[in-house]
Amino acid sequence: MPGGDLDRLARGFFGAYGEGDLETMRSLLAEDAVSYITNAEGGVDRVHGHEGFMARLPDPAGARLKTAITQVVVIDDERVMTMIEIQAERRGRTLHNFAAFLARVLDDQIAELWMVDAKPAYSDEFWS
Repeated sequence: MPGGDLDRLARGFFGAYGEGDLETMRSLLAEDAVSYITNAEGGVDRVHGHEGFMARLPDPAGARLKTAITQVVVIDDERVMTMIEIQAERRGRTLHNFAAFLARVLDDQIAELWMVDAKPAYSDEFWS
């Protein structure tokens, strides 16, 4: 996939989360996608399928959420890295965090996705 297309796909996927457009996110994930998601302990959970990934997304209900794509770097013809800034307020608490994602794209969909979270324990506590 050409670099400009990878950039657009990454911005579309992560921008959709910030806009609450979960259907767009789902459509950009391969049905059999494999994701590696940071857990509260700072380890990694392997998640299978696009529905598995969608189930791991924090529920923003009751939160004032703002996300920003701070950087997109095309690595090669299949891989793109994206840095996201997350700011949220909920139940009198605030969250300011960053997460980086490396996506491998095949046939215009994300086939593999690796995630690292700057503050995994706090993020998990905030969203629970």
